[in-house]
Amino acid sequence: MPSHRPSSHRPIGTNRRKLPTATWVGIVVTLVLALIALASGGVWSMLLMTALVVLITAVYGLLFRRTTWLRLPRKRSAAALGAGLAFVVLLGSGSAFGAAHPSSPAADQPAAMAASPAPTKTPHAAATPTPTPTPTVTTKLVTETARIPFESTTVENDTLAQGTTTVTTKGVRGVQTTTYRVTITDGKETRRQQVLQEVTTPPVAQVTSVGTYVAPAPAPAPAPAPAVPDGGGATALCVDGSLSYAAHHQGACSHHGGVAQFYK
Repeated sequence: MPSHRPSSHRPIGTNRRKLPTATWVGIVVTLVLALIALASGGVWSMLLMTALVVLITAVYGLLFRRTTWLRLPRKRSAAALGAGLAFVVLLGSGSAFGAAHPSSPAADQPAAMAASPAPTKTPHAAATPTPTPTPTVTTKLVTETARIPFESTTVENDTLAQGTTTVTTKGVRGVQTTTYRVTITDGKETRRQQVLQEVTTPPVAQVTSVGTYVAPAPAPAPAPAPAVPDGGGATALCVDGSLSYAAHHQGACSHHGGVAQFYK
């Protein structure tokens, strides 16, 4: 009768061991730090952070011979191997991160200056800021002239007929000269200051004459002499209308106001 040996196989799932809580905590913390590094610096930053966490954990297990969340054997050789691998990964990821993220020009400037005494300007180099130019300021004297209006006066003239006018002196406008000191900055006038103002040509007043002369009334025509009476015996007509029969002009009408007209 065949003997029945106990089976050496165990039911599926009996060899599985649950990971301790410390291991899960370490994995979660490492993943969180790796994701933060990925978001801030990219893939190489994530690898750099992961390698750093693994290296610190392996060194801790190597020094104190304790089982860490990495579940490495307690032997120093195994812990040293894990720490070495983590260190190699750390160096590699650090070099790759540095190549992908070069340092700023300000940080590399001292080293570049020490290596090259006369740095050359490359097309990709940052442009040197252009210094602010100093404004050009000049001053000059500017002279301007302006017309001065003349005054008008009126005078009476008794040699001109009343109601007539004539310009006896023609008016002339004068000239006023003003001098300014002008400040010019970069080709534009920025200030104007008066230095001198004077009347270089005085105005001449205009004189108009108004006539006031009134002509006298004409003298009335003398009355015609009356006819000589008595056949012309009278020699003169007196002012009072009487007749004079004097033989000579002298003494005629002496008592009648004088002679108005001689007949003979």
